[in-house]
Amino acid sequence: MLTLALPWAGCEYIREMENTLRDGQAQSLLTTTKTIAHSLSYEKDDIFQFNKLTENNTNTEDNVYAYHLNSKIILDGYSDDWGGKYDELRFFNNQIENQQDNSVGIISATNKSYLYLFISVKDSKIIYHKPSEQLVNGDRLQLLIKQKNGKTRPYILQTSAPGEISATYLTGDNTSNPKLKRERRIHGQWQDTIDGYNIEIRIPLKLIHSNINFSIIDIDNEDENNITGWYGTWNRNTNINNGLIIQSSEKLDFILNKFGQDNARLRIANIQGWLIASTGSTTASNLSNTEIKLNETLLDILNQLYRLAMARSNQIQKQIILKNGQLSGDLIENALNKQAGTSWYKPPYSNNAIVSAAFPISINDEVVAVVIADQNSDAILTLTNHALSRLISLSFIAILVSIVGLLGYATFLSIRIRKLRNATDEIISPEGKLTTTFTASTAHDELGDLSRSFSTMHQRLDEYTQYLKSLASKLSHELRTPLAVVQSSLDNLADKNLPDDAEIYAQRAKEGSERLGKIITAMSEASRVEQSIQSSDPEIFNICNVINSSVAAYKDIYPDRTFTNINCNQEFKINGSPELIAQMLDKLIDNAVDFSEDNSEIVIDVKNLNNQIFISVSNCGPLLPETMQTQLFDSMVSIRDKKNDKSHLGLGLYIVKLVVEAHRGSLFAKNRDDKSGVEFVICLPLYV
Repeated sequence: MLTLALPWAGCEYIREMENTLRDGQAQSLLTTTKTIAHSLSYEKDDIFQFNKLTENNTNTEDNVYAYHLNSKIILDGYSDDWGGKYDELRFFNNQIENQQDNSVGIISATNKSYLYLFISVKDSKIIYHKPSEQLVNGDRLQLLIKQKNGKTRPYILQTSAPGEISATYLTGDNTSNPKLKRERRIHGQWQDTIDGYNIEIRIPLKLIHSNINFSIIDIDNEDENNITGWYGTWNRNTNINNGLIIQSSEKLDFILNKFGQDNARLRIANIQGWLIASTGSTTASNLSNTEIKLNETLLDILNQLYRLAMARSNQIQKQIILKNGQLSGDLIENALNKQAGTSWYKPPYSNNAIVSAAFPISINDEVVAVVIADQNSDAILTLTNHALSRLISLSFIAILVSIVGLLGYATFLSIRIRKLRNATDEIISPEGKLTTTFTASTAHDELGDLSRSFSTMHQRLDEYTQYLKSLASKLSHELRTPLAVVQSSLDNLADKNLPDDAEIYAQRAKEGSERLGKIITAMSEASRVEQSIQSSDPEIFNICNVINSSVAAYKDIYPDRTFTNINCNQEFKINGSPELIAQMLDKLIDNAVDFSEDNSEIVIDVKNLNNQIFISVSNCGPLLPETMQTQLFDSMVSIRDKKNDKSHLGLGLYIVKLVVEAHRGSLFAKNRDDKSGVEFVICLPLYV
């Protein structure tokens, strides 16, 4: 996990690099807008004469913005040749209250010397013009155009069936003798759709001076010919023509083309925000052959994650919005206030960021327009993707090498630690004895030092254990002579006439010396057993005979106990010493008698399981403590209560352990299943 710090540091570096590149791109784009603005500031003032037309035009809803299209438009009533401009449809509400609202969207564009209008109408009931009835009837389009002579002329565009649409205007007396005259310079097509109809018309720009308004008239009842819907910029209550045709300036477009850049879009907006010049696009161009494309699935996922991480570090601001030919946004407002600046934004459904820069155009210290430049981050993305791909590759190799090295070193250490652990476990045999072999490591490191420390500790423990083993025999040997002197002195003192009070003390001293003699005898008994084991000659005998003869003797020695002999009438042969087995039984029976009550039963059971002889001796009485069940057979361990004068050093069961181990057997103690007493089990191999 720590190796992941390497790619994290690399990603942080690439993020800083990308931020630096983006700052440089933003400053470069701002320099471009500044250059264009200074260049246009020396142009004649009439290049921005459009400002004078829109200066007092406060109701921008009546204006018609005409996008510039380079492709030729075919009048067919379909929007295929309008390209992406179809998404810029401007929708209008019904001007007649309490009437059903149908959807009407309008978009306009210019191509050479013509103005094109595309109108999409959603109408559940279409009423066509009937030539046999009134001059004006049915659903229709009305235009209000201000001509060069300053007069305003209304036009009516209607049709009797889908197809070509005719444009007419009223002549003569509009009240007493109205007549319609055909306007052959205006052409159009009516095309029915699933939910309404489309109207596509073409008007010569020379027919329009500056103003134009239009409206869609919806008729739902052909008999009454009453208007149920009125949509558009033409106010139905007045014939005032305030709608302006706003289009881009050819001269400004020509100037902007000189400053065109790859993957960049240049635009100019007047002081009202109207788009009056545009060139270029932020669409990505063909990428160079040196770009490293991350096509692999894993790298694509990592790239997406990296893009998300980068997005958190970018100061994404609101983008410049183009709606119905008007640009709006904080960047443009600041530029109109003589504050140039840049901002980043992320278009919807795109991983690329767009940088925008705006700079004001001033003439005579007065802001007349704003230059806006937009450029995508494809070039930066290419560089960062290339750096990211190399970072991922190198990081993967570095992490792989680090992991292999660390795992190898950890495995090497684990093997050494495991060997040290196994050697330490083998110091103590399963029987609990301290072994005499421990090989210390020769390595000159911490594990080597630890191994040598264990070796030194093992050596000292072995020496101390050997000392403890010989302590009993040494003490018994050294204490017998002074104890004999004390006993002989007490015997001689008993022949003397002692006062009554002194007689009591002499008797107590004699009893104490006798107990001390028994203790010395018990201490030397374990040593004698060990010597007997070493000097005994093994023989093959039936262990049941030894058990039966021993039990018969126990019945005479302990008449207040009941002895039950189970399964001892069979022949179970073992290879060993009958005397040692008898001595083992003596210690087990002596222990059972001490911990049982008078007139209680002691059970001796013999079984043969898988060529193993199991001898169990159980008695009623107190239970074994859980913590002492594995320590009862150690030297000088006893759990007897001090309720009599008998001395116990805990050597009886230790002698049992010595005998069992000498016969290559095992032993354990446990509480009875019914919790009524204790059971000692001896396991010896059967001779076969």
